[in-house]
Amino acid sequence: MDYTKCDKASDFEAKFRTILAKLDVVEGEETWQQIDTALKNLTSLVKAGVTKFDTFVPTMKQAAKFINSSVLSERTRLSASGLTLVEELARQMETRFHPLSDLLFPSVMKTCGRANKVFVTRGVNCLTTVITYAHIPEQTPQICNAAMSDPSKTVRSSAAKLLMSIVSCCTVPELTPHLALVEKAIAGGVVDANPDARTTTRQTYEIYVKRFSSRVEQFHAGLSATAKKYLKIEDKSSGSNSNRPQSQFAAFRQRQPLRDRISAQRANAKAANSNGAPGSSGAGDAPATTATGPQRPRPVRPMGRAGPAAIRRDGTSALAASTGAAAVPLTLNSTSTKPSDPAAVVAAATTLEPPAMAAKINSLENVL
Repeated sequence: MDYTKCDKASDFEAKFRTILAKLDVVEGEETWQQIDTALKNLTSLVKAGVTKFDTFVPTMKQAAKFINSSVLSERTRLSASGLTLVEELARQMETRFHPLSDLLFPSVMKTCGRANKVFVTRGVNCLTTVITYAHIPEQTPQICNAAMSDPSKTVRSSAAKLLMSIVSCCTVPELTPHLALVEKAIAGGVVDANPDARTTTRQTYEIYVKRFSSRVEQFHAGLSATAKKYLKIEDKSSGSNSNRPQSQFAAFRQRQPLRDRISAQRANAKAANSNGAPGSSGAGDAPATTATGPQRPRPVRPMGRAGPAAIRRDGTSALAASTGAAAVPLTLNSTSTKPSDPAAVVAAATTLEPPAMAAKINSLENVL
């Protein structure tokens, strides 16, 4: 029997009775594949356009309990076939899916709270598709209640995603009767213990603000301080920051940075030194003062005594170079056989012009 084509209502009823007989069995090792095949054949009929017949909805209600049983099955293949059928029904029927949503929605919602993430993902995707095509605003209260009060964090996270789909896809007239409950779910979702639920609810809030801007101020007024913090809403009731009492460290935080204070002190010290230079009006004798008080004089590094002259390799004196005197080569007597002859050293040292070197010569002669 070809289930991909169906042009008459009588043909649909005949094929549906065959499928219903195969669905009306107890699931087991020997029958689950038969049920799976029957669900796939029914999905093919839906794709063929049988939803246009007036008898389709009453006929499908007869198979609703078998579809729900397959959706809740522990067999992933059988559950996937049931979810695929529900998705296809929503695509083909769109808003005409409402009579079937009350029969099929609860079982699909249960898959969103299962321990297996495969079932959860498939359930959320199925309901998202249903909401996108069929809108089903009548299921908004069930979704909001699950998002707010369900003990399972998986269910709350899944319900938050479905709530975002509801706020995004439903029209304003469809959602207006449920806005109070939607706002309550948003207010509770942004402070949920589950981070995934909080993140999704914040996204829902952004969509809500754009679509229902006239209710935003009223909604903000009823939010708790914690909810406003997570939504980054300014709390106008607390007043401006200038009226708030400052903490004991507020004055410390308002002080000028240390780097700026040091720069200002250095600038003041330079100005004071320039005023006290020779040739000024006599202000150099008075201590430097600024707006911050008297400035401490900068320390002066003491000058060291001149050390013994150093003799370079080229025979010149380092002391002569430092004092600006002409460099005089130090030569030893060539007739001496010993370079370390004391007499030669004394004779060479006498050729140095700086007076400091003469004192060194006298001390050297006393030693010799």
